[in-house]
Amino acid sequence: MSEVRRFLVLQAGSQNYALPLEQVSEVSELRPLSPVPRAPVWCLGAVRSAGVVAAVVDLAWYVGEEPEQAPEKLVVLDLRLGGLALQVGQVSSVVLEAPVRLEQDSYGTWLVTPDRKAELLDARELVQEISAAMSR
Repeated sequence: MSEVRRFLVLQAGSQNYALPLEQVSEVSELRPLSPVPRAPVWCLGAVRSAGVVAAVVDLAWYVGEEPEQAPEKLVVLDLRLGGLALQVGQVSSVVLEAPVRLEQDSYGTWLVTPDRKAELLDARELVQEISAAMSR
């Protein structure tokens, strides 16, 4: 029997994104951040989650949009991949793969539901990409 995949759908800036739920450690309300010296402007600070320090990145700002105007949630990625949390506008739903489909085009992979299309992110790739960008 095949495993049913679940996805966390969120909004950052004007875009919808989806993350495989198994790549998410925590979704929480915003909380106070500790500063990170010499970090890029889109790295807002750091938080502690499950004993691990995670850098907090404004996802909208990181992908080239304006900083998130009305941030609501903090999405902490799987801490085994690295310490990274995303500040986002909304977390709209958890969806099962069964009622949706995955599409791929030259821009990426998309999770398509009856009411929205969300770019599928991979936490492993995102952690590596942001870590490299922060070390420049």
